[in-house]
Amino acid sequence: MIRARTLKSWAGAAALVAALACVGAAPASVGVALADDAPDFYRGKQVTVYLGYEAGGAYDLYGRVIAKHLGKHIPGAPGVLAVNMPGASSMTLGNYLARLAPRDGTAFGIVNSALLFDPLFAGAASKAQFKGPDLTAVGNALTAPAVLFSSKSTGVKTLDDIRGKGLMIGAMTKTGDTYVLPSALKKLLDLDKLKIVTGYAGTREVVLALERGEVFGRVWDMEGIRATRPQWLEKDGDINIVVAFAPKRTDDIPAGVPLARDFVSDPGDRAALDAISLTTLIARPFIAPPGLPPERTAILRKAFRETMEDPDYLADMKQARANAQFMSGEDMERYLRDAYALPAPVVDRIRGILNE
Repeated sequence: MIRARTLKSWAGAAALVAALACVGAAPASVGVALADDAPDFYRGKQVTVYLGYEAGGAYDLYGRVIAKHLGKHIPGAPGVLAVNMPGASSMTLGNYLARLAPRDGTAFGIVNSALLFDPLFAGAASKAQFKGPDLTAVGNALTAPAVLFSSKSTGVKTLDDIRGKGLMIGAMTKTGDTYVLPSALKKLLDLDKLKIVTGYAGTREVVLALERGEVFGRVWDMEGIRATRPQWLEKDGDINIVVAFAPKRTDDIPAGVPLARDFVSDPGDRAALDAISLTTLIARPFIAPPGLPPERTAILRKAFRETMEDPDYLADMKQARANAQFMSGEDMERYLRDAYALPAPVVDRIRGILNE
């Protein structure tokens, strides 16, 4: 207890992954010039930052700290309110922003990164009422690899241990990365004894299930672990990290932990897993409804960027033991469009891996 493939198609997928892996190498542009009447629009108004999960998790942390500092970077200094709207690994919030939220720049929110790719990965089975590129990308606050870990009490340290002993892990729903990533690994590596239990309301509930011994592992990004259970990562912590999900190795991945992609020998399957792992590069995405006026989109993106660089924000994140990174809304939008433009054989393979 704790505490149809073608070389050209795969080359296109690899190029997308390589481009995403270089996020942050170039400065972001501001985008559309701000309208002269911007202060008049936001003055006296309230901007709502919706959080796609319940209080207590890493998504909630990032959303609340950003909401705390955002208002001073918006012309007119509007009030900013953080509001939780949990449900279905943030699908409830995603559909709300896509269909019901005001489209005037007064509402946006943080969602699970896999949600932006769900229509692409799930096809007709997706419950999303949008496609990722349809939404307005405000910015991304974190790039973080995800890891599959087990409770030390299980004795599971490697993928071979999972094949022999089995491992039951917790997840929220089939639309979030806590399910999508281990499901892909299970299918690609024939890990029949890897059992994924869904239905938990959020991160807090999965963690409590781990601590009660209901499940014995999960997939979680490294930042989420550091922010809420840093003791698990100590030398004598209560977990074994089995593999990491990322298109390439980063400093966030503990030494000695292998990449999941290194166990996949087929080039097409490896390219598909890399595409699925793009969710780790856009790990804390903030999105607004589609169809925002261009000047409001520019205002929110600029305010988001300035918040990411705000010393007070950075101090709060340091105190919370959370990393502060930044991807511009312009970059987010471009990468989402590139992902949705992947060749049909790549998309078909991804859907086969996740949905068969």
